[in-house]
Amino acid sequence: MRIDLSRHVPPGFDLWYELRFFAAGMTLAASWSLSFLYRFVSALWALYGYRGIERYLLPGAVMPDFHTLLGNALTGFLILAIWWIAAFVPAHYAHHVVGSKSIYLMRRLPNRWELHRRCWTLPLSVVLLCLIVAAILLLTYYGIYMAATPEECLTPHQWQKIWSVLP
Repeated sequence: MRIDLSRHVPPGFDLWYELRFFAAGMTLAASWSLSFLYRFVSALWALYGYRGIERYLLPGAVMPDFHTLLGNALTGFLILAIWWIAAFVPAHYAHHVVGSKSIYLMRRLPNRWELHRRCWTLPLSVVLLCLIVAAILLLTYYGIYMAATPEECLTPHQWQKIWSVLP
């Protein structure tokens, strides 16, 4: 089953340009999110001391909270989503007016929402995908944090602390 995405963009709009741009943006946002792993591994190593080649847990060592280590690792997805709406929705409307000159035809169609559907569907889909990927990465990073951190180094209520720092 193949989905025809050309029905969700203005007539004559270069869909592959938009999809390549989306792939590049998601790659950059995902790469930026890996900064969590760097901060996490650095904090994890700081919990340990070494005697020769033997590693031991430092007495009283406490792992920084998850939300502190997460920092701005997922903001790339937020930036991509906001930028996508701000850039491509106006570009789609402008293409109807200037590019394909189909604005008057679109307004005369029996389905009066066709113009708006073609301008908003792909950008809103990108926003939804950004939210889904960010949520999956949040859960994955939280699972890594909880599984790899020694239990005696964890402070309680890590999951609740994530939501307490949100505005």
